[in-house]
Amino acid sequence: MANACFYPLLGKIGRSVSGSTMPIFAISLMSIMALVGATIALGMDSRSGNKVQQVADVAALGGATAFLNSDTPKAADRLKAAEIQAKSLATNNSEYELADFDISAVTEDAYGQHTRLAIELEFDPVNYFSKLLKASATAPIRRRAVAAATWGFPLCVLTLEDRQVGLRIKDQGELAAENCIVWSNSDNKKSMRFDGGSAEAKAFCTVGDADRDSRAHVKPEPETGCEPLPDPLEGFELPVSGICDSLNIAVIRIGSTKMTPGIYCGGMNVKARNITLDPGVYYIRDGGLKIDASGTVKADGVTFVFQGLIGQIDIKGDSGLDIRAPAHGETAGIAFAELGGLLPSNRNMRIRGDLNVEGVIYMPSYDIEVSKDGGGHTKSPYLQIVANSLQVSGQGKLAIDFDMSQTDLPLVIAPEREARLIE
Repeated sequence: MANACFYPLLGKIGRSVSGSTMPIFAISLMSIMALVGATIALGMDSRSGNKVQQVADVAALGGATAFLNSDTPKAADRLKAAEIQAKSLATNNSEYELADFDISAVTEDAYGQHTRLAIELEFDPVNYFSKLLKASATAPIRRRAVAAATWGFPLCVLTLEDRQVGLRIKDQGELAAENCIVWSNSDNKKSMRFDGGSAEAKAFCTVGDADRDSRAHVKPEPETGCEPLPDPLEGFELPVSGICDSLNIAVIRIGSTKMTPGIYCGGMNVKARNITLDPGVYYIRDGGLKIDASGTVKADGVTFVFQGLIGQIDIKGDSGLDIRAPAHGETAGIAFAELGGLLPSNRNMRIRGDLNVEGVIYMPSYDIEVSKDGGGHTKSPYLQIVANSLQVSGQGKLAIDFDMSQTDLPLVIAPEREARLIE
């Protein structure tokens, strides 16, 4: 009897135990599935985060590259091109839906050359396990990338005058500056003034406005509202020492003549049929320079350096001026240089005749005028001018190819061009 009562009780206990394990098993299974799902979700979100970072990197670098490839000299326009390109790359290079896009840029110098572009992207996750569990993403999906861009425009003319006319083309004067940029720092309403003649460059950029009459041909239209550029060679110095080799030198000859390098105190006045200057540095101390040739002026490997109480410069060569800077040494690439004159007033530099200067004309306090009556013209493969103002008038022509493959001179005011990820 005892055994008979035991077996029904055992069966009840067995059924009770079996019934209680089912919920435990179900809960355990759900916990395991949740853990597995969370692990998979974490992995998917991690991969999503990596992909979003890759897209951010591509967008930032692509925006920086667009900043470089834009033709306009205005930083604001280049930044707009960078934003458009970055957003396009962010949208088209991801399998996710773009939830947020943010781009910021900081121009780090007055040239508007160096810029940092920061890109922040946020994408909606496609994580089915997270959605199934009604949980949020387990890894961040917002990513940031920073790229640096250096535009590096090739500068061929910079006028530093900040109030009056900086650049003027008049009469039949011609300015041709292929592959390089002409810039005026003047905020005048006629910062660039075109009174007849023609002017063509890679770009014209002026802080103020441009004024053109119906006779003038200008291509492309000048950009206005540009930022002023600092003097790229400000503080340029040379170790000049020694006594005067000549004092108030004046050479007047019917035939041809030759000059040699040295320190010319009180200025230099040379008049002859043809004038040749031997290679080297000609220091003009406390005076001006006047060269008057009824034939040619040839100066290969020559730098004129003006210091002290410097005066007016007047160079004339009826058959042309052919002046080329040294390729080596402390004045390599520089044809004319002004060393911080003692008088703050502006001075005049007149070049009359066909002009072929190869190198840099660095005369920041001088108003330079290029003019000629009749005759042919020459063209320089490399010329950079920094002056207070520049005028091309009469039938004068200033022509610059800006093709460094055609010269062995170093590029003195060197542009940089680079786009790279920095964060």
